[in-house]
Amino acid sequence: MKKAYTIMWHLCLYAMLALNVCSCTQDESFSFRGASGISFERASYRLAMGSLPYSVADTVIRIPLTAVGSASTSPRSYRLKVIDTVTTAKAGVHFQPFSTERILPAGATSDTLRINILRRNLNEDSFYVLAIGISEKTELPPIIAELSKMQLVFDNRLDMPTWWAELAYWLGEYDKKKYQKFIEWNGSPVTQKEMNERKYEYLRIFKKVKAYFEAHPQEGVNFPDVHWEV
Repeated sequence: MKKAYTIMWHLCLYAMLALNVCSCTQDESFSFRGASGISFERASYRLAMGSLPYSVADTVIRIPLTAVGSASTSPRSYRLKVIDTVTTAKAGVHFQPFSTERILPAGATSDTLRINILRRNLNEDSFYVLAIGISEKTELPPIIAELSKMQLVFDNRLDMPTWWAELAYWLGEYDKKKYQKFIEWNGSPVTQKEMNERKYEYLRIFKKVKAYFEAHPQEGVNFPDVHWEV
């Protein structure tokens, strides 16, 4: 009996230690607040649009949120807020304004915030920050402190490739619009090695880029008035 009692005591001790390990792991990861609420799935996002085709004027990024707790049989509301002290992007200029009053449908456990980035209004060398938080006083308050805020950093940078100087006679000064229009028709950016191997093929594409911008002078993109040998 004594041996059986000792074995049972050790089993109980191991079970208690296992529970403590699980609870510590959870506490170290996230701090839960309340019985139910909502949180962002990630605390930060990065969106680089410089190498997208020139024809892409706007870009929609989808930010998922997850409700924690039991699903409700009725719709529940929650509210988002732009954190002005961190945000550098301007609503209506750099991104399309979005509704901060949100409804999670009955039975749903997730939602998606769609943010439309107005790419053509972004400066060439700037990085933009949009920080959004979940308001406290709603049916679905922020439940995980570390995921109660989300920060989106985006830009439209496209640095001049190393081979541009070799083609400057035809292409003129670097303008990211020229390269983005080239990417649109070529399908991808070009490395130095690829340019060395297929220079005249790429020049023929740039000749089309030149014709496009000559037909659209409102874009303000200029090429040198020189003879093209392709």
